[in-house]
Amino acid sequence: MSRMRTIKTVLATFSVALGLGFLVQYDSGGAASGEAAPTTVPRAVTVVTSRQSQSVFGVAENTHTLADHLANVQAVVHVAENYTEEPAPELGTISATSVIDDRCKVTLSAAAVPAAMAGLSINAPCNKRTEFVISHDGLRFSGRTDRDGIGSVSIPVLSQDGEISVLINNVEQARTSIAMRDALQYDRTILQWRGEENLQLHVLEGDASFGENGHIWSGSAHTPNLAILGQHGFVAHYGTRYAAIPYQAEVYTYPARSVRADMVVKMPVGVMVTDENCDRSFNVQVIQVVAGQVSIPTNVSIDTPSCDNASQFIVLVDALAPYTALIR
Repeated sequence: MSRMRTIKTVLATFSVALGLGFLVQYDSGGAASGEAAPTTVPRAVTVVTSRQSQSVFGVAENTHTLADHLANVQAVVHVAENYTEEPAPELGTISATSVIDDRCKVTLSAAAVPAAMAGLSINAPCNKRTEFVISHDGLRFSGRTDRDGIGSVSIPVLSQDGEISVLINNVEQARTSIAMRDALQYDRTILQWRGEENLQLHVLEGDASFGENGHIWSGSAHTPNLAILGQHGFVAHYGTRYAAIPYQAEVYTYPARSVRADMVVKMPVGVMVTDENCDRSFNVQVIQVVAGQVSIPTNVSIDTPSCDNASQFIVLVDALAPYTALIR
């Protein structure tokens, strides 16, 4: 009985297998007569959990998106257009500075006059009625422009190649130079100071006394023409006391070629004594110019008389004696 059941099972299995084979053969034949059947490729199946994805079959799932590289391609400029191998032109041909028209520019010009002097012209359009200071080889004195910003002063040229500058608000605004060959023909002694004091440099040539022909000061009749003729020297005052910071100077000029070996020159200083300057000391500077050589300014302290002499003009005979007693 059991054997019969086994036989029946085998026959049933064989029948099913034979039927399936017939169906597969029939489907292949139908496909051969028509269009080609598409090939089925198994896909990856991914099981997603709460933490991460895990591939079950085939290649793992790729979550990245391919970039469009062609869209990011940039055009490259031709190398020869930016990096030429040709020699570069001269700098002057490719670079230029435009001329700036400064209407406030300060100008300074100098014109030679006899006795190794110079006339200065200052043009300061934006500095009308403004104080200025002239500086030259240690010599300094103040001035003031007019309502049009123009200033005119004279100055002794101390060296053959004189450099002269003008300062406004203690800043150099303009500079000029002047060639003065005659500078070697005149010796000079300069007394200069900063302040409102009314000082006077008096010169006694030879054995002259006050009031005589050899007594020379800024108020005497001695002019540069006498120095040109070799007869006498002359004294000129420079600067003004009416300035916020007044610089003043008195300069004695003498023709060097007319020097006599037996001539003695003395230089006392006169001062107007006031309640403001009495019974005190103030500083001055002395500069000597001999044969075109300009000395370094020497600081000298002058003691004014007591206040009992207020409103009097006092002559200090020995105030500068160690520095200005010249034997010619």
